Amino acid sequence: MDLFRSIALLVALGVPASVLAQRPATPLPNLVTVTFSPAPSLRFPNPTDSNSPAFWNGERFYIFNSWGGQPRRAAGASIEDAVDTDPGGSSSSYTNEGMAGRWLEAVLRDDDSGRLYGWYHEEVVTDCPQGQRAWPQIGAVISNDDGATWDDIGVILTPRDGSVTCDTDHPVTNGGIGDFSVIADRNTDPAGHFLYFVFSSYGGDLEEQGISFARMLWADRDQPFDRTSGQSLALKWDGQDWAAPGIGGRSIAIFHDSQQVSWTSAQNNGYWGPSIHWNQDLQKYIALMDRSKGGNYDTQGVYMSNTTALDDPRTWVEPKLVIAENQGWYPQVIGAPQVEGTDKAAGAGTTLRTRYFNQAQSDFFITFSQLPVNAPPDTPRQQSARSSTR
Repeated sequence: MDLFRSIALLVALGVPASVLAQRPATPLPNLVTVTFSPAPSLRFPNPTDSNSPAFWNGERFYIFNSWGGQPRRAAGASIEDAVDTDPGGSSSSYTNEGMAGRWLEAVLRDDDSGRLYGWYHEEVVTDCPQGQRAWPQIGAVISNDDGATWDDIGVILTPRDGSVTCDTDHPVTNGGIGDFSVIADRNTDPAGHFLYFVFSSYGGDLEEQGISFARMLWADRDQPFDRTSGQSLALKWDGQDWAAPGIGGRSIAIFHDSQQVSWTSAQNNGYWGPSIHWNQDLQKYIALMDRSKGGNYDTQGVYMSNTTALDDPRTWVEPKLVIAENQGWYPQVIGAPQVEGTDKAAGAGTTLRTRYFNQAQSDFFITFSQLPVNAPPDTPRQQSARSSTR
């Protein structure tokens, strides 16, 4: 049955045309390949159980690692020699205490003002009959001292109203949105210069679950709320446009397939935990992400997708398996210091190498290459990066 006959049949059965229009299209083929090469072992300066954002201030490199909802800050000439900035104290802290744990997952620096902007994953605990579960939401913070202290300016992205539920077999999660990255587009026009939030969505129906998106004008970073309504100025992708409210609105995820299983199931299967960077070699945005295979986010493997533009999530290509075995949570890159590489910027081929981190550990450099348009399909890497170098 062709696509048009299928749509006509679904409309005849009572499925609204507006819903059908929002269904994700088949992703484009992935023509980027990934190569790993051995690197001297290196760990992040502090323990982490989230994405670890980094930035440069002049010749000084800073990185934040969060553990148990509390960030710590390290600095150095590069990731190779970064050390905690206050080992005996609080190297990074929030000025307003009393909130739940806040994992700092993204930072961007305004090089004109010197102000640092950050965004955190906060978990809210729910007492369910089967025991405590937690759901995340995303908030914003500002620092005027390179992240030594942070002023919390409020929660800007929450799950769809009514999507958090105790009706779940997941061992720890009962909905929410979090485990995310933030990157700015490369538009120089202030009227069209946006911050993009690439987040994990764990609640609602299957269309809502997986890798989802929101965006906010860079110009709104200091005041991310409407002064009249109090609504967040960050808007979610609703499948067709940036129109869903950041607070309580319904977002549409991408990368759906027949293997996907709801996060409410103990056999959950889906993409989550994206980290995104601009790759200057390929002139593409590249995302690394985990895919679960049930339980407490047990990892099936690490996947990669890419796009040349951020303003339409439908342009992200088919996720490709790049590492299968011996991988855990939060895969990400740190680019070379010669190009001011961070978790959001990498490239320069094999000369200036990009570090690959997983579970706070790096044993490999990672290279992204463009395949010819007519090349045969790239074979997914079934073995781990460690075994591929033997």
